[in-house]
Amino acid sequence: MSGEWRDPPRVLGEGGELEDVSDSILQGTLAMVVRNSAFVLGAQVLMRLMGFAFNVYIVRKLGAAHFGQYAAVMAYVAMFGIFTDLGMAPYMVREMAEDRARTASLLPNSIAVRSLLSLLVIAIAPLVALGLGKDETFILGLLLASAGQLLWAFQGPFSSALISRERLDYDAMMEVVERFVFWLLGALLLVLGKGFIGLIIASLAGVGARAIGSAWMLFKRLGVGGLELNPRRWVSLVRGALPFGVSSIAYVIMRRFDTLLMSFILTDRDVGLYNVPITFMGMLLLVATSVGQSVYPSMVRANSLDPAALSAMMHRVVKYLLLLALPITVGGVILADKIILLLYSQEFAGSIPILRVMLWALPSLFLLEIVGKLANTLHLEKGLARVTVINAGITVGLNIVMIPTLGILGAAIALVAGRAIRLIQTMFLIGGERLSAYRLGELPKVFLAAGIMGLGVYLLRTTPLIMAMSAGGFIYILLLFALRVVNWDEIRRLMALLPAKRGAQA
Repeated sequence: MSGEWRDPPRVLGEGGELEDVSDSILQGTLAMVVRNSAFVLGAQVLMRLMGFAFNVYIVRKLGAAHFGQYAAVMAYVAMFGIFTDLGMAPYMVREMAEDRARTASLLPNSIAVRSLLSLLVIAIAPLVALGLGKDETFILGLLLASAGQLLWAFQGPFSSALISRERLDYDAMMEVVERFVFWLLGALLLVLGKGFIGLIIASLAGVGARAIGSAWMLFKRLGVGGLELNPRRWVSLVRGALPFGVSSIAYVIMRRFDTLLMSFILTDRDVGLYNVPITFMGMLLLVATSVGQSVYPSMVRANSLDPAALSAMMHRVVKYLLLLALPITVGGVILADKIILLLYSQEFAGSIPILRVMLWALPSLFLLEIVGKLANTLHLEKGLARVTVINAGITVGLNIVMIPTLGILGAAIALVAGRAIRLIQTMFLIGGERLSAYRLGELPKVFLAAGIMGLGVYLLRTTPLIMAMSAGGFIYILLLFALRVVNWDEIRRLMALLPAKRGAQA
């Protein structure tokens, strides 16, 4: 990209009037984004609600200490698992979204490379844990969880191929299958007293079922074929994905290092108390995650057709994400005690201050889902890799300083600071000339609406949780209309983008 903004060409619209090509592209792109977001968000709302209920059951069933062991195992295997992907997933999405013919080469070769790397992880990870003095239960759980990387060597590329074809509805459907297998089998194994080892076994079964379903969708429903396995392309594949891989490695370190460090210097109970709010935050991020997944291939397409359309689309997406993130943050901070005690019991009262601190990272996390994908769309993945590596170093440093002195509260503070710094870094990377179109004039009104809503929730904090939440939401929506942050025309345009029927798309 040259960085220059030119007046877009104009075409004859349906009503006979001239309209910008970027407007036409924007409407088509927004329709794709809204449709994909609706499918993905609908599936994820269902999954997150049911998954959250299952997670509450897990936490209550295992207790703080054993839940801490489970979280530590998953953090440990995640640290090794990052070396099985090396950035191939986002690289494949971008490359196949730009040219679907590349699927024939990228799909089989990425599966082969990831399978070989997964076998190395399965062999090395348990040996490292044994050398670090971990007990037999931890090592067994790690061995089983590491075996899951071999399943993801197939499922990961299948998912990338579906997403690149903007068939997030199929990918979301298969994720539902995975979750249901995990929940049903996991619940059975917990009842049978298998503990967190049973949960890991159930997760393997879920990923296997998803991989089989994704393959059927890809090869039978979408007709993908003509695959070309060629070991000579493996080096170029890894080289092309490496900038994404550096970002992925640094990102996982940034997300998991806190739990890993705590598992060595704090108690299992502390790890459990810290990871309860982490899990709750993951549920809250479902909107931003689904929108980010949905918008990425559409962003690539819009950028290749007309950068002005991408600019306008990003402005709207950022606006809607902030409209959601700010009230959740304010309301959640006020009602954190009611949320934790209602869901997890008095045993997890120590998680209340942790959740109150973590929630302040939510606006940054929402925006990072989008601005990171914008950087990849603009082919700034090398710069994004530098940003992520630097931020991972900052976050690790904050954790090393804060956790030994303040414990899990220090880890929560490091999380908030690290994510805010990363957002600022990424925005600087994208550049002022590309962000100049993202008008922020409505932001003060959004902050005002969230602040007034927070005052109302605070006054109602002694009422039942559902009453305080409902009243806060009602106040916030009224304020958005009163302050003209949103209007009915805008809502009608968004609703009009949701098609009543979806045809097959190869």
